[in-house]
Amino acid sequence: MTMITFPNESAEYRAARETLLKKEIELRRAMEDVAVARRALPPGGLVPQDYVFDGLGADGKPARIKLS
Repeated sequence: MTMITFPNESAEYRAARETLLKKEIELRRAMEDVAVARRALPPGGLVPQDYVFDGLGADGKPARIKLS
């Protein structure tokens, strides 16, 4: 699959690297398929209440942050 080889690599090592490369390519394709499916999801339901989180304000002091 690839033309890159390392000095003194064995045939066993090259075969294992080629197998790994094929699996990595399959994984990238599967991850993209999942991302496409996620982006295609319809909008979820409305949030039933206004959530408030504790965080830091612009001045670095504790602040209450509303989700809405």
